[in-house]
Amino acid sequence: MFNFNQTTNPILDAIEKIYDTTKDSVLAEATLADCNGHINTVCTFLECDEEQAVLLSIMIQSQLENNNVSTKEILSHADLRTSSALYINQILTPLAEREWITPKKDVKNYPLTEYIINSKLIRSVLSGKMEMNNEVKIENSFQLITHFQTKLAERCNKRISFNHFIEWTMELINSYSSIELAEFILKMNMSPEDATYFMYNCSRFYIGHESSSFDDLIRDIAPPREDQYKLRNSFKSGSHFLITSGLLRETVSNDFFSNSTYLLTEKAIHAFDKEAKVKNKATDGMLQHLEPQSITEKKLIFDTNEQKMVNKLHNMLDADHFSQLTERLESQGMKKGISVLLYGHPGTGKTETVLQLGKNSNRFIMMADASKIRSKWVGETEKNMKALFDEYRTAMKEFEDTPILLFNEADAILGRRHTVTDRGDQMENAMQNILLQELENFEGIFIATTNLVDNLDKAFDRRFLYKIKFDKPGTQTLLQIWKSKFPEIKTGVLKNICSKISLSGGQIENIRKKIAVDSLLDDKLKINEAYLLQLAQQELMLEKKTERNTIGFIR
Repeated sequence: MFNFNQTTNPILDAIEKIYDTTKDSVLAEATLADCNGHINTVCTFLECDEEQAVLLSIMIQSQLENNNVSTKEILSHADLRTSSALYINQILTPLAEREWITPKKDVKNYPLTEYIINSKLIRSVLSGKMEMNNEVKIENSFQLITHFQTKLAERCNKRISFNHFIEWTMELINSYSSIELAEFILKMNMSPEDATYFMYNCSRFYIGHESSSFDDLIRDIAPPREDQYKLRNSFKSGSHFLITSGLLRETVSNDFFSNSTYLLTEKAIHAFDKEAKVKNKATDGMLQHLEPQSITEKKLIFDTNEQKMVNKLHNMLDADHFSQLTERLESQGMKKGISVLLYGHPGTGKTETVLQLGKNSNRFIMMADASKIRSKWVGETEKNMKALFDEYRTAMKEFEDTPILLFNEADAILGRRHTVTDRGDQMENAMQNILLQELENFEGIFIATTNLVDNLDKAFDRRFLYKIKFDKPGTQTLLQIWKSKFPEIKTGVLKNICSKISLSGGQIENIRKKIAVDSLLDDKLKINEAYLLQLAQQELMLEKKTERNTIGFIR
């Protein structure tokens, strides 16, 4: 009938023999010598040393017999004194690092702690086939986050101590320092705690949580009470490293009772996912945020000199070049800011040039709105101007690539300062003085456009590194613009129009829009030279009217 003495699993038999032999043995060498063969069997199977094999055998057999698995249980089983716990935990540490066993509490503070045995290890012993895979495959940032999440789960279930979790996270980051996310953390010189909190927020984002609350972090990672208090204050005041370094930002909520939540910034998300399309949340600040992905790509055509300068700006704003430039300026004791003035005739592509620079260099464009800056209240305009630059400085920290601060049609803000005759003049001058001061110490990319450069205050002149004039296009350039807009029209017709009327690129674009409207209303519309000349002359009517009024005024 039954034959329970038949050997079916030599590993399980060896573990049971070691367990029985070590009972009340104080792990004496003479006693252990009686089961050397069994110890060697376990050593070979588990690829560990003899001391580890003995202790693992006691722990595994204890679990199989539904006994408590802990350092205290080992001491009781072998009849050892409490002082031996430190040495036992020292032997078990490498096994914990291999994640074969996990202490429920920090062994330094709780030497008699319980242990959790990896379920794969138990299955390996019961089946007699090793299932443990000690090599964790981590080849990219996503796998790094996934591996972090396995340990986070243990911390959430209080299977490991806070200190052990922090230490393990830093060991993980240092072990995979060539992985993009780990390299980023090390380059930012984060403390072990901050690195853990950052990894936590990255892991939350990775599994679909767009934002995380402070309470989420406290619940899952559970720092000591004193650390929780300091952490809460630093988050509330905005002084925490992850916030001041532009990796986290607080979300805006109108709900008085809701907890503060935090979003990973573009800079933080791109630390582990360069391809992520990060939607910047609209704010009620002084600046309008324009994403590079939302800008339609356009080919701009310039005269030779203008094209040369635009190319220079394009190359300068390339990510690698700009980084090298700012480092060089800083090393030579100069401010890292770049300020550019684009001026000249309306419709010559000044604003569109800035948009294309932003798109090509993958930079957000932050547009200043003069109507938001100006206020009828005393002192408010100056505050608004300061708030605008504060907002830009915050954005510089949050975005991976330095954004462009654009003052479009800046005549109203960069105009000449007045002799003070009333409160309005005083407010206007105060605003411009603040702007001059901000540009003097500016770090970032500042671009202003204007049609009326003669109206600018001379004090702004030296604040601009480059001043690029946009003239009406010459004959050859004008022909290229016409061709790009109307490729279906014969070159001879376009040449004739260019010889008769000089327009800007913006005016030619207007003609194109008018044709789109007219062709919708009249499906038999013929686009010929006479029709195009008529539309071109309409574009000049406002210019001619302005000239007549100006001459009449002078007279």
